[in-house]
Amino acid sequence: MIRSLVGRGVRRVKGKKKPESRSTPAAAAVATWSPPTAPSAAPAAPSPAAALLDWVDGVAEQQAAPEPTPEPAPQTSSFAAIAAAAAKGDLGKAVHADMGATDLEGYKARAKALGKEIELAGEGMNTAQDGGSFWGPIDNESSRAKAVGLTLTIDQNECISCGTCEENTDQVFLLPEAPAGQEEDKAEVLKQEGPMDLIQDAIDACPVTCIEWIPPDEMHEAHSAGGFATE
Repeated sequence: MIRSLVGRGVRRVKGKKKPESRSTPAAAAVATWSPPTAPSAAPAAPSPAAALLDWVDGVAEQQAAPEPTPEPAPQTSSFAAIAAAAAKGDLGKAVHADMGATDLEGYKARAKALGKEIELAGEGMNTAQDGGSFWGPIDNESSRAKAVGLTLTIDQNECISCGTCEENTDQVFLLPEAPAGQEEDKAEVLKQEGPMDLIQDAIDACPVTCIEWIPPDEMHEAHSAGGFATE
């Protein structure tokens, strides 16, 4: 009987299953935990003093940098000189203007070469807002004088042969070259029709004001006295 009980106990021990290990949440956390990685340190912001010094250094560098020196504009005192400079390309994109052109394109080219803004009328005879007539695209004293039949003249007694009129438009005025050893000849009017803007420029630029428009009846008297020269 004792053997029977012992045998039964042995069989129970052999047949008993080993309890499975149960993982608890705490155990899982312990199993998967790893030491935290220290975050990378952000770059320290510059102090206000350092930022101020950087700004001062930047301003100093900008001031120290040499500024490009613009090319000096050509020194010109007359349209002829400006047109010559434009023809050589010294005025960049400026258009060389023909000093004798009387059409609208000629006036526009001169205005562009001179850097001027002008109002243009049509070719031939025009009427101004005040009712006055003027000849050509430009309304000025010369164009109005031509419109009423006045004649462009040069007072030979007053002319000093400076050549200013010819410089403004050599299509209207001429200063003949005097032979060697002789005094300069006086300027002459080549023709009555021409660019009225340049004719007026010549009149305004004449240092002795010897160019003027006069009535035809005065022209006869002037010719007889030998005082005026026209075409």
